[in-house]
Amino acid sequence: MPKSPRKRALTSPHDALFQWTFSQREHAIGLLKAALPPEVVAAVRWSTLRIEKGSFVDRALRSRHSDMVLSARMGAGRIYFYTIIEHQRDVEALMVFRMGLYMMRLWERITRERPGLTELPPIMPVLIHHSDTGWTAARAFQDIVAIEGPERAALLPHIPHFELRLVDVSGGRAGDVVEEALTALGKVVLWCLSVSGDDARLEREIGRIAAALDEVLQAPNGLAALEALLRYLVATHERLSVQKIGGILEKAAGPRAQEAVVTALDEIERRGRAQGRAEGRAQGRAQGRAQGRAQTLLELLAARFGEVPAEVSARILAADEATLVTWTARVLTAPTPEDVLGDDGRRASPARRPAARKRARRT
Repeated sequence: MPKSPRKRALTSPHDALFQWTFSQREHAIGLLKAALPPEVVAAVRWSTLRIEKGSFVDRALRSRHSDMVLSARMGAGRIYFYTIIEHQRDVEALMVFRMGLYMMRLWERITRERPGLTELPPIMPVLIHHSDTGWTAARAFQDIVAIEGPERAALLPHIPHFELRLVDVSGGRAGDVVEEALTALGKVVLWCLSVSGDDARLEREIGRIAAALDEVLQAPNGLAALEALLRYLVATHERLSVQKIGGILEKAAGPRAQEAVVTALDEIERRGRAQGRAEGRAQGRAQGRAQGRAQTLLELLAARFGEVPAEVSARILAADEATLVTWTARVLTAPTPEDVLGDDGRRASPARRPAARKRARRT
């Protein structure tokens, strides 16, 4: 199974499928050739395409969109392709503004890594969008800047000018692209993105990609691709069982797909069981560490204060490991067992401490 050339935390099934597919040069080249202006396609030396490291999306927004940066030789320099895939089902009015921010961050990194530059390389912004309505917001940055009246013409030259290159997969078909340039897997992935969460459309429109799906299965890494597709469909169609989704794919691709689907489903289930066992072992180790820390804390409290009150003991035995670490650090300075735990996990308030210290001295 091919490994993705980039290792990064994946925030959603959309991101996982997109990164797995288009981090492979063959499919990335197909996507870009399908989305870019013919003049750019003709000028780029596609044999030099590479996947760049790094992400520029704000951490707080990674549940809504993720990015991929690619570059290739064009003329005497390189051109960068900054691609964003949206995870949301609605249209973000200021998406072109966010794209501008990310492009500036990419240019900033380029100039930091190459301090002798006197000119910036071009960046082509590409947006992969899917929603119930299709793209309805502005594509050009200058169109979201509020200027009206006769002064607009005078101000526009002083405002950043760029336009998104849009791949709108809403409605089951990729708009604004040359579909013939896509690889078979690229076509299937864009279609899967377009029907995510819509069970009826998945079943009704699967025939659109039957030929492409059959071609995917015939490829050398067809089983790996099918597993990636199944994982995505299972994650985005939660009301359908794994077997139901496998049956839908079998029906679309014909008899050739049956063995491949069964094999892929077996692999998904095997990995799921292995992950469950690993998570169980990790949880068991964490519980064991917490129990050990709880016992140590109880022994320290008993050594310093004598018998530990039942309510304090109960809270300690129910606490997680991080809380127990905090409480253990207080044993040497807290005046009473209750002050070790504090109020809702915090130290007792100053107003309580004098009285508590008096009780501790009397004992």
